[in-house]
Amino acid sequence: MKRIATLLVLLITLTSASYAKVRFGAEAGAYVYKMKFNKKIASSDNRAGFFIGPKLKGTLPLGFGVDGALLYSQRSAEIDTETDDHTKTLNYLTVPVNVRWQLGSDRFAPYIATGPQWDYLMGNSTFKTTDGLKATFEHSILSWNIGVGLMLLDHVQIGFSWNFPITSSGKLNKYAFDELKDEFTDVIDGSTKLKNKEWTIRVNYYF
Repeated sequence: MKRIATLLVLLITLTSASYAKVRFGAEAGAYVYKMKFNKKIASSDNRAGFFIGPKLKGTLPLGFGVDGALLYSQRSAEIDTETDDHTKTLNYLTVPVNVRWQLGSDRFAPYIATGPQWDYLMGNSTFKTTDGLKATFEHSILSWNIGVGLMLLDHVQIGFSWNFPITSSGKLNKYAFDELKDEFTDVIDGSTKLKNKEWTIRVNYYF
């Protein structure tokens, strides 16, 4: 949480300079973990989750700027085994901070943006299945965003970005079941690290 506070203070400092134009707004969007440019993009198999929350944007001279958001985000982790399919819903506090450059005014301005993103897991980090799988999700995840978009009509912003992992989001173990102890015991397959690569579709409205 100290990292979040530091980032927000830095963002406010940068955007509160006398030459910066500061705008507050709201952001919402969806994660897509299998991007296919056809009708399958709308299928449930391709939708990883959604996000929503407040956003702050500061525009500096020459079209440069910085933006950040404090988002509630939700993702679904799907684990397929030989006997069953398992799904766990994960809730995160998501903090993206981007450096951006836009060409034109907010009435019509294409832009590019890039920067780090922190995801903080809220809730239980462990998920066990009846057939011996155990997933352990990290409480803190670091990733990086690269995005493009368009600012329209002075209030609406539509963007697309690719998020790739820097740290893992968790690990998956296969356990042997001990019937005498009625619990999972030894790890029999080692561990597999979990990493998410996501496309995001986002819409912002600035007041």
